[in-house]
Amino acid sequence: MSLTRIEQWDVRRDGPLSEASLQGKLEQLGFDVSARIYPATIATTSHSDARDSVTAVVGGLVRLTADDEPEMLIAGDLAFIPGGVARRLEVVGSAPALCLEAYRAGS
Repeated sequence: MSLTRIEQWDVRRDGPLSEASLQGKLEQLGFDVSARIYPATIATTSHSDARDSVTAVVGGLVRLTADDEPEMLIAGDLAFIPGGVARRLEVVGSAPALCLEAYRAGS
């Protein structure tokens, strides 16, 4: 069972998907947000953070592995990762990925 909870953007509930709307949603949930563009085929090194975090995909296709459990994420997917869980992000395909990396505010 994966420790990561995946939530998908719901246009009916959340409105049109954009970087600004996704960032606003994460901020309303109490997260500090940073945008990152990951080049095609890049893989980040595995790391963990004591804070709860979210990786949200604005555009592109990424494989997020959290505690050895891989999940494919597309635009509009939000992966909620508990603090202390090891994670690795890999861009899949020939296009870069725009992601929002968010950490629980005040932690």
